Parts: sequence; structure tokens; C-alpha cells
Amino acid sequence: MRILVIPHNHWVGYHVVTRLLDEGCQVDGIRDTRIDTGLEDFFGRNSHFKEIDQIANHYDLVIIIDGSEIKNIKQSAEKILYIQTDSSLKIVSDNADSSVISAPYLIGEGMEIDEAGLVMDGTHIPYADKGWEDKAIYIKDFLNVFMQWIQMTHLPKLIEVTSVNNNLTNTKVEKKQVLLENRNIKEAIKTIKKFNKRFL
Repeated sequence: MRILVIPHNHWVGYHVVTRLLDEGCQVDGIRDTRIDTGLEDFFGRNSHFKEIDQIANHYDLVIIIDGSEIKNIKQSAEKILYIQTDSSLKIVSDNADSSVISAPYLIGEGMEIDEAGLVMDGTHIPYADKGWEDKAIYIKDFLNVFMQWIQMTHLPKLIEVTSVNNNLTNTKVEKKQVLLENRNIKEAIKTIKKFNKRFL
């Protein structure tokens, strides 16, 4: 399977590319020059990964994080998945073979985090605020489900990803995916801090 990830240097893109490479996929990536994390250096030497400047191939799947604008993307992909980590962006799927996965409460290594809090859904959330832990979803738990979605032929236009701890009512079943086995968020935060301190 040939996959394009845009941008691969976004912290979510880093995790997506790493997982795809672990699964043996051929992955191309387009860099967002506004992001400078250095995370892409982790897979830069992998023979199944190539950084490109523009789309020159046809892809089985294109994964776009937070709505990066790419010309002629529809003609270059069998299927497009948008991962939306900031709900203020309001990405709309206008293609029959595309879906938007709304996951504003993802947390993981490489994300913006400091001693006072973390950035979720485009906003700095202090650790002392109540409620964010119930909404948070660790990126590796998300990717376990995401890897199943990329194999599926038909997906809903919108998939809202929520933690089982985040009790939502009046949500249409076909537009909601509940992650049943989300790991301990406090332990995940410790892991993220340790990674960021060591590598970023």
C-alpha cells in the first residue's frame, strides 16, 4: 500500500508515519515548513519512507492532518482521510472517497506540552483544569483503531473520536467511535514529558 502523509513533521504525522512504516507500508511525506519539531528525523533513513516536495505519484491513501491545503489531491488518491485535531478548523469532506476523523483530544509524544499544561483542541489546557483527562486519547490507542479504518472500503463522512470516559449523549452511532481501552492518561503524560525532554 502506497500512502502519502501531509504533514509528516506534525506530531500526529510522526506517529502515523511511524506506525505505517512498522506495518510495512510505503510512505511518502510532505513537510509543513511552519512546523519545526525534528520528529521526522526518526524515520528519515527508513527505505520505505521518502520526503517529497510535491505530489508526483498516485496513492492508495492520503492522510492529511489539520487540513493542509494541497492542489490536485483528489486526482492523486484512491481515498483521503483527514485527521482533525483542532475542532475550530471545521474540515469538510467534499469527496466521495474521503472522511474526516475528528480527534481534538489526542495526546502523544512530540505534542506541545510544558510543566503547566498541554495543548489540546488548539488551546493550552492547564493540568489543574478538570475534565480534560476524561476527554484525552493517547495517540497509540487511536492508531490501533485508525489502522483498521484505513483498510475499510467505506467510512462515514465524519467520525468523531471520543474516550469511553467522556460521556456524550445524543450522538449518532455512525458518527462516533468510542475507544474502549484507553490507557491511564497520567502515565501517558509522564511518557510524553520524558520523550519530549529527551528528543525535542
